[in-house]
Amino acid sequence: MRIGLFCTYENPTGDYGRCFDVQTRLIRHAEAIGCEEAWIAEHHFDDDAVSPSILAMLAHLAGVTTRIRLGSAAVLLAFRNPIQVAEDVATIDVLSHGRFDFGVAKGGPFPAQNEHFHVASDETRDRALESLELILRLFAEERVTFSGRYYEVRDLTLCPKPVQEPLPVWLATSTPDAIVHAARHGFGIMSASLSPVAKVAEAAAAYRAAAPGGDPRLALARFYYVARTREEALAEALPFITRFADRMRGIFLAQNRAAAFDPADIIDRSLIGSHDDVAEKIIDIQRRVAPRSLLLKPATADEGRAMQALEDYVSELLPRIEGEAQGAGA
Repeated sequence: MRIGLFCTYENPTGDYGRCFDVQTRLIRHAEAIGCEEAWIAEHHFDDDAVSPSILAMLAHLAGVTTRIRLGSAAVLLAFRNPIQVAEDVATIDVLSHGRFDFGVAKGGPFPAQNEHFHVASDETRDRALESLELILRLFAEERVTFSGRYYEVRDLTLCPKPVQEPLPVWLATSTPDAIVHAARHGFGIMSASLSPVAKVAEAAAAYRAAAPGGDPRLALARFYYVARTREEALAEALPFITRFADRMRGIFLAQNRAAAFDPADIIDRSLIGSHDDVAEKIIDIQRRVAPRSLLLKPATADEGRAMQALEDYVSELLPRIEGEAQGAGA
């Protein structure tokens, strides 16, 4: 199982420059201690999740890292021009020397996105899938002519092309039809931080049923924080989780939609606790869903403690998890 970061660019101080610098330092630290991936979320019009221009961010990260793979989690294709996305993604893959993982999505239940990007909510899925089809053809073919419902090009050549052939693709989704689509096209799937493990297992099973022998290459995000005791971990993580829950409730209440986002429930679905607690949870996740990548979202606003929690994963948790896996294999 690969280990990585899930990056949402929290901005508790309202300082955009500091927000970006802290996240960059965290990613570089993760690379230095052996983490293999860093995935950047796309959010719009949110002062506390400041990652709207993730392709620009990923291009910057390509220049300040050397080994860690960089992923989009995920490009909201319905709100972007597919030719520009193809050019930007190919450029990042070249700049990173083939370290880019292309995650895409249709966009979540946030009406402001649909309003300001002028895309009806009932069109986002079809737009995203058509956009992805065009983008992948631009990557693979020398000259492309394409006529779809939303996009059309004639005799177009993409410059540059990605280094990777093919460029690896993931769909961030939990809907059954999208999972089947991913399976039939050989795309990986991504599951969000709050997805219950049972639901993730169902998605992986549906993928394998739609494509027998296929590998969902599951990338599973989880809030994460460890300390010497569970009480110490909760003391640090609970304010972070409560802030997140309050923000999400506010977004849904603005839409006149009921939303619980109970901090206790979020913590129960997260990797938060003592080293023993979290190691046991990760071993259970491995057994039930076998993710290709576990993406850790440090549940703290303190940069130093986030770095220490990642170091604890490498030095304290990883030996236990690998030992359990070897014992199971024996």
